[in-house]
Amino acid sequence: MKHQVRVLSVNKMNEYEGTIHFEINGNDYKAFYYGEEYKSGQNYEVELDHIETPLEWDKIFSENKKKEQKLERLPNIDWCYYGYGRVKSINPIIVDFGDIKLDIGKWTNDPGIIGEFIFWKIERLDISKI
Repeated sequence: MKHQVRVLSVNKMNEYEGTIHFEINGNDYKAFYYGEEYKSGQNYEVELDHIETPLEWDKIFSENKKKEQKLERLPNIDWCYYGYGRVKSINPIIVDFGDIKLDIGKWTNDPGIIGEFIFWKIERLDISKI
């Protein structure tokens, strides 16, 4: 999904990849990048994607009891998050996690999940320029 971000810092792992620390709506996040150049203090239109950890259906639909819409970074892991969001559409499944909306794939065709609050585990949040 497309987002406008402001890069706070760039931490290169090597000449091709690293971690981007960025903000959206005053909230900060970190994501993995590959093969692109970013500069601190610059604004970019980006696409955010992810690699998820497979979860059971029951866990997806039972672990967001507070009906939150946010990403919560896991301690000591820059680009891993617990996602608490609301399903906006299916085919593909788009979830609103507050500042960030993600396409989380096509794992159901059930229109009954639209509007449901879910829990999602993001193993790696990825960022790329548009």
